[in-house]
Amino acid sequence: MPKKIFIAMLLTLVFFIGAGKGNASKISVFNFGTVNLEASGLGTTVTNLLTNVLKNDASIFLLDRKDLEAFLNFNDLQQNDQLDNVVNIGTRLGLDFIIVGSVDKRGSAIYINCSLISIDKKREVYSERIRTFGESAIQAEIGKLGSLISAALKRNSSAEIRASGAGEKGSVYPANFQKIPGNKKIILRWQDTPGFAGAVYEVYRALNSAGPFAMAGRTDQNEFIDQNVDNVTVYYYKVRAIDKMGKVSDFTPVLSASTDFAPNPPIILKIEGRAKSVLIVGSPNPLKSKDSSRLAGYKIYRSKAEEGSYQEIAKLSANAISADNSDGKIYYRDKALPDGSVYFYRLAAFNEKDIESELSHPLKGTTMAAVSSANAQSDLIREVRITWAGVQSPFLAAYNIYRSLKNDGNFNRITKIKAAELKENFLYTDLEGLGDKINYYYYVTAEDDLGIETSPSPVAKATTRDIPPSTENFSARSGLVKKVELTWTPANQEEVEGYNIYWAHEKDGRYDLLKKISGRGNGKHLDDSRGFDKLADSKTYYYKLTAFNKVAAESLPVAASATTKPRPQKPSGLRGEALKVKEVPLQWQANPEKDINTYYIYRAAADKDDFSKIDKVNKSSYVDKNLKDGVAYRYKIQAEDKDELLSDFSEVINVSTKPRPQPPSGLKGAYETGKALITWEQNKEADISQYIIYEKRFFSLEKLAEVKSNSYADSSIAKGKDRVYVITAVDRDGLESPPSAEITVFAK
Repeated sequence: MPKKIFIAMLLTLVFFIGAGKGNASKISVFNFGTVNLEASGLGTTVTNLLTNVLKNDASIFLLDRKDLEAFLNFNDLQQNDQLDNVVNIGTRLGLDFIIVGSVDKRGSAIYINCSLISIDKKREVYSERIRTFGESAIQAEIGKLGSLISAALKRNSSAEIRASGAGEKGSVYPANFQKIPGNKKIILRWQDTPGFAGAVYEVYRALNSAGPFAMAGRTDQNEFIDQNVDNVTVYYYKVRAIDKMGKVSDFTPVLSASTDFAPNPPIILKIEGRAKSVLIVGSPNPLKSKDSSRLAGYKIYRSKAEEGSYQEIAKLSANAISADNSDGKIYYRDKALPDGSVYFYRLAAFNEKDIESELSHPLKGTTMAAVSSANAQSDLIREVRITWAGVQSPFLAAYNIYRSLKNDGNFNRITKIKAAELKENFLYTDLEGLGDKINYYYYVTAEDDLGIETSPSPVAKATTRDIPPSTENFSARSGLVKKVELTWTPANQEEVEGYNIYWAHEKDGRYDLLKKISGRGNGKHLDDSRGFDKLADSKTYYYKLTAFNKVAAESLPVAASATTKPRPQKPSGLRGEALKVKEVPLQWQANPEKDINTYYIYRAAADKDDFSKIDKVNKSSYVDKNLKDGVAYRYKIQAEDKDELLSDFSEVINVSTKPRPQPPSGLKGAYETGKALITWEQNKEADISQYIIYEKRFFSLEKLAEVKSNSYADSSIAKGKDRVYVITAVDRDGLESPPSAEITVFAK
């Protein structure tokens, strides 16, 4: 006897014995894997400890590890935590549950992950994660874990018994048992039996509904064709299931059937798989049938496997088919199917007596697969590049790209791309309304030529790049003449394409764009004007600087301020020395600025405001000369520094030059003792030094004498003549008064 058969028989015997424990759960523990090198050896420790704990539970029938390993070895199977593999092994062994897990060690912390897999449900029904510190504490934690697993087993075992309908009522049997009478044969069909995975079915037949029944055959399919029948004879049938471990279901209710003529099976011409649907195109069988009954219609059958159980999914009326299709073909679209799913289809014809033909030869149909993967490239500037795996289908028409700000909903289609436009590169660049440093979620669907879309691809996430980083070391240099020098460290990020400089009159005021500077390498700008106007003196200007990228997204601004060089202070302390002869000495305080190199002197008549610049000096004093006598003048000065910045004007002062003496008055004259005697009143000025006596001639004055006193005797006058005299007063500064009134003396 081959060893594999012997092992299988031995295990079957073991489980039949184990079944004697009543409702004991039949389980096995797979070797626990290790996640990292630190956990090496701990997988075996955990597996053994957990096995020993579960052996003590009377409600559990635990498959011996030696028997498990012998079975796996002779069937080339491996222990791992892959769900399909676990279910396959558990099904073949007739197990109810398998425990799988892993051990992870990080420093002194040991993490044990454990899953309980239901073989019948083909999924995880319980999981637990425990943590312990140090290997010495593992045994205690495994004891707790065993108790948790036992409780989970009891919960799930009770639930399965309730779901299967097993128990005293005995209501578990092959579902949907049907008869299909045919010509010299009877077709029996049914569906799977709950709780009997991989079962073999026994078909029993009798000539009477009460029996006796004899086995007509066995099959592992959901269909049995009884061809050992006579015409015009009624037969009675019932079916039961037997699983791999020998568990037997109840019989189905008894059905009666007799042979009859049936239509020939139709022919499937083609099957076209599209998005979520399969189109079946068939035609009536061209061969003539012995069935004389009118053809009533067709039935569509479907199965997941070519040799599997076919279930009726549609019933089509022959009249409706004739009305809808002039070509006489049979059309049916099987809709709402999963993406990329494989189905096998068969057709049957039925007559007006509801006698059904055999099933046609099966043909495979595959729905269009969904896009299996999608990727979205992050860290791009207001764009996301989406790539995806292409779908192979002759009916593929387009791809649809959907986007959302959330991972779990509110997706909107942003574009539809014709498949013909994509050859090898399945790429789309999203540029529509994206922001900075925002998460976007995408999925892709395939669309067929009927406009039907597949399910979405897995969601892909991308985050757009943030705005450019703020510029460093931004500063504004103060003290420059009518300008401000701005400097910063040029950005080293390639995304930066330039800088924007903004300015305002006030720190918290409105900032306007001053200059857009292209080029990442720039790090300087000289602000010296506002249009045609230069910057003001002693004015503070406020600036903000941003860096921008190719889509004009700007960094957070950095701020700086600077004040232009102030104009010199207006000169102060201006004073003038009055009553100086033909001049006005001026003095003032020197300006506090160190770079003053010029003072401008302005002068105007006392009663006028039209000042004129009369001179410039580089010191704080000036003498205005060659002035008129006795005239009042107005003065002001202005300072200028080395950068030619002018101060405001100083305060205006009024200064008068020394006036000429008043002309002598009260002149008297007489001729006595051969002389012309002239007297006048003494001038009131205190500093009169002399008087000058003039003889007035026709066109001029002829000086005759200078005297200290206020009288003069002229002995040079000729007798019989007269002489006209005028007198002037001269002060000690040499200022001479205007001539006095004339006086004439006659020499008698």
